[in-house]
Parts: sequence; structure tokens; C-alpha cells
Amino acid sequence: MKHIHLLLLLAVASPLLALWPQDPDPWVKEVDRACTSSRYGLRLAASRKVAQAGGAAVPALRQWEKKHGRAAIPAILAESIADASTTDDPVVELLIEWTTDRDFFWRGQSMRGLANRAADLPKHRPALESLFRDYVDDAAWLTRTHARFGLVMLGNEEALQLPESDPRARPRLTALLLAKGHPAPLQPLLDALGDERTFLGDPWGKRLGQDANRALRTWLGDDYPGGGEAFDDKGEALTKLTAAARKKSGQDLHEPTIQADPDVTFAGGFEVLSCKCGDQFVRWTAHGKIYVGLDSAVEVSLPAATWERLDKSRSALQLDENLGVVICDSMRIQWQEPATHSKIAPGALPTAARDWLKQLADAIDESGAAALAEAVRSGLEQFSPR
Repeated sequence: MKHIHLLLLLAVASPLLALWPQDPDPWVKEVDRACTSSRYGLRLAASRKVAQAGGAAVPALRQWEKKHGRAAIPAILAESIADASTTDDPVVELLIEWTTDRDFFWRGQSMRGLANRAADLPKHRPALESLFRDYVDDAAWLTRTHARFGLVMLGNEEALQLPESDPRARPRLTALLLAKGHPAPLQPLLDALGDERTFLGDPWGKRLGQDANRALRTWLGDDYPGGGEAFDDKGEALTKLTAAARKKSGQDLHEPTIQADPDVTFAGGFEVLSCKCGDQFVRWTAHGKIYVGLDSAVEVSLPAATWERLDKSRSALQLDENLGVVICDSMRIQWQEPATHSKIAPGALPTAARDWLKQLADAIDESGAAALAEAVRSGLEQFSPR
């Protein structure tokens, strides 16, 4: 009797289960986990699974994006998709859409995803080549570097010779090409090894050198000098790594020199880091000499009376340590008197601080550096109060 009751129960329940709402896409939960999990490890694992699924996961990703907004897509998911080797049309179309969206935080990563796949996408080649050319001079250094990477992967070696002012760009391009087994000029990586420059206390040069060392270690393999042991000092490292790279590549390479900060005492400055609009770096001395660029490559001297007025109004500004919630783009302001170090999200720059920075840009303009002044103004736009 019990068996008969069980069979009757199954007979009734089976049609009901068929009518029970089912998740039509098994990737919906995985995408949501990749975007919202509070644990980094789970977000990373889910992001990699979504990336490896290729086109199968794209509908769920688009559904999540439509519901929550493209700005809510996390960097870890964009990075994972960029690193994957899937070449399904839906993935390529998604990456193109992300790359060409000027308001998307991770368009630089999306561009790298296209460049990584470029050589394996013959039917997309004309469209990709056109896209890469459109972005080789993009304001955001990562986006333009990855666009140049894509062109080289499609056989355009001339992209290696395009003008570049950001000291982070050429070492990254070389590292990307070496990782793909593509010959590339090695001097930018060697030069990065000797970089010890900083900006407002941030050791960006040291990070550049560490990235360069990792790229050379991977490329040299068993030829890496010293069997991977630590060098006695930096001079020894530069000498031995240059010799090893010269021997393996056959390139005419010179041993780099240590690049240090300029012998200047800076009284303050600000940086704008923007995945969308490009980076801006400005510092000044107590006497009104302005240095522009991550490497302080450009100098502008303001008239004493102009700087005295600006410095007096600056000292009256008060800024909290953190203003707004930073996702990607950020602004950082630092000066000594009064001691101030503030990190600012887009739209969160106080009006008084915005007005002072615009006055600084006007003073730079009046000193004959109109292009620099305009670059500073454009960098401030997305941080101005809304």
C-alpha cells in the first residue's frame, strides 16, 4: 500500500514541479555572485567561471547589467573576461560595446580583452583594426596602450613607435607583448627596473619596476640571472638583467640608470586618476613653480603676486579625508600647510576647492601654457559638485 501511495504522490507532484518557476539561465546566479558576493574569493572564482563560459554566460551578464546598471559591473569580472581566451561572438560584441562606452569604468580592461583575442578573430579583423586605430591616442593611458597592443598583435609594428608621454605605458606594452610570445623592444622594461620616482608619497616607480621584473623573470625563464635569488643591490640587478636580456634578445640594450624624484621640495599638489578621461598630475613649490605630469616633465612658473594670492586662498580651504565613495575614478589633494590629504570621488569635490583649482588653471593659462591649463580644467570636470 505504501508503494501505491508513493506512486500516486509522484503522479500528482510531477506535473506541479514542471509548472514551478525555473531559472531559465543557469549563469544568472553565477553572474550575481561575481558582482555582489561579499567575499573576494567567491567573487574571483565566480568571475573566472563566467569568463570561461564564453558566450553562454553573456545573456545572464547582460540581464544583470540591464537591471543594475553598467557602472555596477566590478573590475574583477571585467579583468577575468579580458584574461580569458574565449572567442564567441557574444563575448566579442560585449567587449566592443564596453570599450566604446566612454562612461564605462573598465573600458581599458575591455580593450585588453579584445587585443588579447585579436589574432584569433579573423572575421572580426577589419572592425577590430579600425577600433584599435580610433583609440591609439585615447586620453586614458591604459586604453590607448591596449589599443596599440591590439594593433601590434594584428601585425602593425608601427604602433610601437607612436609618441607616448606617460612613463607607465611603454613598459606595460612590452610586458603584454612578451606574455604573448611576441618580440618587443626590451629597453622600456629595463628602464622601469631603475625607476624610484614617487608622486605625493605614492611609490609608482617602484611598482613599475616590480612589474617589469616579473615580466622579465617570466620571459627569461631559466636564463634569469642568479637562479631567482635576490640580488645584493639594485646596481647588480640592473647589470645582470641587462646582460641576460641582451644575450637572449640580441637587442642593443644599455644598462639603465636610477630614476629618482627631482631635487625639489613640493608644497602640495593633486592627482586625477580616471579610467574614463585620463590622468592628471600637478605639483607646486612654496614659491609658485608648477610641475605637471607624473614625472614632472613640464614646468610653469607663476608670477610672485599671482602665487601669493592663490596660496593665501588655498590655505583657507578645509577638506575632509574622504569625500564620496570611490569606485574607479578618483581625485587626491595633498598639501602641507595646513596638513591636508583628501581622496575625492566624482561629483564630491567641494565648491570652494573646485573654484581654487580653476583659479590655478587660469593662472597656468595666463603664464602661457594654455594646453596644460585646459588639461587641468578637463580633469576637474567629473569631480565638480553635481
